[in-house]
Amino acid sequence: MKKETQLLIEIEQYRSLLNKTAKNTSIISEEMLKYSQKLDQLLNEYENLLTKITIKQ
Repeated sequence: MKKETQLLIEIEQYRSLLNKTAKNTSIISEEMLKYSQKLDQLLNEYENLLTKITIKQ
């Protein structure tokens, strides 16, 4: 599986998890913070990967 495809799958999983968790817990909870930070990390990774691919072309 391509790295960008793998990242998109993980991004969607964390986005979904974040939305589900937000329905049952405070948005300022540790759990929400942890998921949000992980989602940010994955999005940054994906953006960096796309930038590298674009530069190579």
